Amino acid sequence: MIDPEAGTNPQVQRTHRVMLDAARELLSENGPGAVTHLRVAEASGVARATVYRHWPDRVDILLDLLRGGADLHLVPPPEGLSLAERVTGLLQNLASALNGDSGQILTAMIGLAEWDEDVFAALERMRAFGPRLLRDILAAGIDDASLAADTDIDVLMDVLIGPLFLRRLLHHAEITNDYVARLVTTTLGPCLSR
Repeated sequence: MIDPEAGTNPQVQRTHRVMLDAARELLSENGPGAVTHLRVAEASGVARATVYRHWPDRVDILLDLLRGGADLHLVPPPEGLSLAERVTGLLQNLASALNGDSGQILTAMIGLAEWDEDVFAALERMRAFGPRLLRDILAAGIDDASLAADTDIDVLMDVLIGPLFLRRLLHHAEITNDYVARLVTTTLGPCLSR
């Protein structure tokens, strides 16, 4: 969340990267509780006011870390694919993010979210990325009659996304594309319109 007045100023962008790298290192070495404006300023060698200018709220720092670490540049799959192909593609992208550095970041963040309101708020904001896209794909499936009209989208989303987090966060297992494809086939099969 770069200061909007900064525009494309290279110095401001460099300072932002230095601070974000310092925040990432603090997170990696000490967990989310260590990521504060003061500690980021100390670790990056910039003034605390500069950190506040880039991230007015601690939640913004954590959210930037989640976005960067999770590489959540999820884009909607192409329209021409079947519902199952679109869901599979989206979940494979999410799985790829969970298999990377983001898995470690999310594990730490999810654990701390129970006690830290800022971490919880960052996770709440991040939650919109993948789940919102999945909700849109499933809703389109109901609209075009690929899914049964009485499909409970909330439950279906939980059943599709939950196993990814279970495998990564609890079992510390890699989420393969084959696993995602089998998950989608098993889960969506009963919901598809005949």
